[in-house]
Amino acid sequence: MRILLLAFCIFAMLPVPGHAAGPDRAEQLSGYEATIRGILAAGKLPIIDVEYHHGDKISLSSLLGRMDANGVALTWLGPNEKLGSEESLRQYERYPGRIVPTTVHGDGPKWHGNDGQFLESLEKDAKSGRFFAMGEFEARHYPSSTNDRDVHKPVDSEGMQTIFRISSETGIPFLLHHEAEDALLPELERMLAKYPKAKVVWCHVGRNRNRATWKRFRDVSAVVEFLQKYPNLYFDIVQSKPGSKYPGTRQVEGILYNAPRDQIEFLEGDWKKLFEGFPDRFVIGTDVNTGRFPQYDRVITTFRQVILSKINQDAAARMAYKNAWKLMTGTEWKD
Repeated sequence: MRILLLAFCIFAMLPVPGHAAGPDRAEQLSGYEATIRGILAAGKLPIIDVEYHHGDKISLSSLLGRMDANGVALTWLGPNEKLGSEESLRQYERYPGRIVPTTVHGDGPKWHGNDGQFLESLEKDAKSGRFFAMGEFEARHYPSSTNDRDVHKPVDSEGMQTIFRISSETGIPFLLHHEAEDALLPELERMLAKYPKAKVVWCHVGRNRNRATWKRFRDVSAVVEFLQKYPNLYFDIVQSKPGSKYPGTRQVEGILYNAPRDQIEFLEGDWKKLFEGFPDRFVIGTDVNTGRFPQYDRVITTFRQVILSKINQDAAARMAYKNAWKLMTGTEWKD
């Protein structure tokens, strides 16, 4: 009997097949905290980048160089389908204290092709305890400057149901890309209501790419409505340059900025009130990928100079790093 009990205990301590034991969580958090406090000690506001698209063409040493130059403490590193979730663990081992293991992004042919093995592997990864977040998953996606995907995977589709369920069961946040067309909002609202424990970061708030079809999200009123109605919803902020136009419609897409005056870019007043009124519901994501890597400095500079420097210090700190810290760890940042 004792031999059987000993064998059972040894077996229980073995890693799950196909998933090597991950780094010690307390050690990881200690390293992350040290990085953030180091930047604070230098008198700069740290940023946690929750949306970085990792491929195999930009070296991580190059990324770390840009992070250091811009006061970015941590990056949620979401690999593409080709590299797989394990890639973010490998890069964490190379750069502990800087890289936050994040599962694969849902933006490739396996995701849009409803590949069952892809979803099964993703669920195992998310439930392995080795990852702090899940990548960005595309619902409605317009073609952009770096890809030609014109796709719509409904937010209440089977694949998306899996992502919402995993987040609910594990407490791990995930990023959602969904164009805010009026006709497409009900499918998102159904899911937010159905999965109130899911931690959803809706990407690129402050964007409007088509005034004809995005009527509700023309200003902050819709954002306020969603924040009040769905406490499980967070946003990251549009990354495009103030005044830039979406090629598909030739409309200025960054509606959170007033029109430049004498080349000075500034935050629109109602958006300033929004960020200060709901300071715990916004995070910072660069949305940088291989094609947009040269824009890294510009994106961070826009966030710092046009948004974070224009709101009160408490809201700026929460948006820059404290909210992301809470999402990835489940605990409040302690000053």
